[in-house]
Amino acid sequence: MIDKILLETIDKASERIVKDLIGIRRDLHQIPELGTDLPKTREYILKELRMLDVEIKENVGENGIVATLYGGHKGKTIAYRADMDALPLKEANSFDFASRHEGRMHACGHDGHVTIALGILKILADIKNDIKGNIKFIFQPAEETTGGALNMINDGALQNPDVDYILGCHIWPSLASGKIGLRKGPIMAGTDIVDITIEGKGGHGAIPHKTINPIVVGSKIVNEVEGIKNYFVPSSQNSVISFGSFKAGETNNVIPQSARLLGSVRTFSKETQSIYISKLTDIIKSVETVYGVKCELNYRTNYPPTINDEQVVEKIETALMELGLQDKIFQIDEPSMGAEDYSYFLQNVPGAYMFIGSRNEEKGVVQEIHHPNYDMDEAIFETIPGIFSKLILEFLF
Repeated sequence: MIDKILLETIDKASERIVKDLIGIRRDLHQIPELGTDLPKTREYILKELRMLDVEIKENVGENGIVATLYGGHKGKTIAYRADMDALPLKEANSFDFASRHEGRMHACGHDGHVTIALGILKILADIKNDIKGNIKFIFQPAEETTGGALNMINDGALQNPDVDYILGCHIWPSLASGKIGLRKGPIMAGTDIVDITIEGKGGHGAIPHKTINPIVVGSKIVNEVEGIKNYFVPSSQNSVISFGSFKAGETNNVIPQSARLLGSVRTFSKETQSIYISKLTDIIKSVETVYGVKCELNYRTNYPPTINDEQVVEKIETALMELGLQDKIFQIDEPSMGAEDYSYFLQNVPGAYMFIGSRNEEKGVVQEIHHPNYDMDEAIFETIPGIFSKLILEFLF
């Protein structure tokens, strides 16, 4: 258990930096950037880091940043990860700190994720001489696009010093503001990309019998795919397959030569993933035979499922209860079908991913992530950085 005086010091530091953290979040919200191309975001974070006594590695895994706070005593190393990138979305909010970058928006809360990480670092930097062990802060690019986690891992983000545990969070508008969503085992799905090209035979819309219409074939594929989950995936296994793009043709009276389908598969196990790959392959072969088309299935495995270490989650629950914060705990019954490349970190070291509630109906903060009116309840910066600072120390002491 952490020393009482140290806990009081954390509380005072947490109270002192609230206005600063809200300012940081609003500054970041105005400069959303995409993928690994994050010059202004990185510059802002590095400016904050250089004011603190931390070791900084500026270009880990293509523009990632790792800042290590070394404690005054030798011990274990715990990492905390925050993603930095935004979404290609036009913001509809009218507040004075709305996005200044046209067509880009922090609609997934990553500005808040960075703010929480910087808040934890500011709090713990004040007491570094009392800390036994080290804390690595991993600022990751490209979570929304190509996935920056694996590049950072391959470039040594979890080494020198080697990480024993890792924690991270996602601000979650489905939960009441300030709640900490916990779940043992799977908390977010793995996601794969389905890319199907259909090569038919174009022609005049008035003589369809002399063509092979790829739109018809694509429609048949979509209809057949709907049956995979119902008939081949065990009912005990959560999974989703959905198509978000169907591109073919340009006008009403010309049957196009080709079509393309894009979709995603979300699963929690390799067994379920294999079923989708197998059945998609069977469906493609069958429509080729029936309609005389040429189809190509490009199935790209993407992020694996995010699976929390059960012992780490138990330790978090115990620590929160010992700190008198049991009212902050929210048990998540069903995992989210959303996906996160934080999963790669959990494949390398024990850790947990948590959901931080930010829903506040009185303030009108109710929109889900990836919405042009998305916002977060900034009251979370009054409590979450301090609570997470205490949790991190529980893993080191």
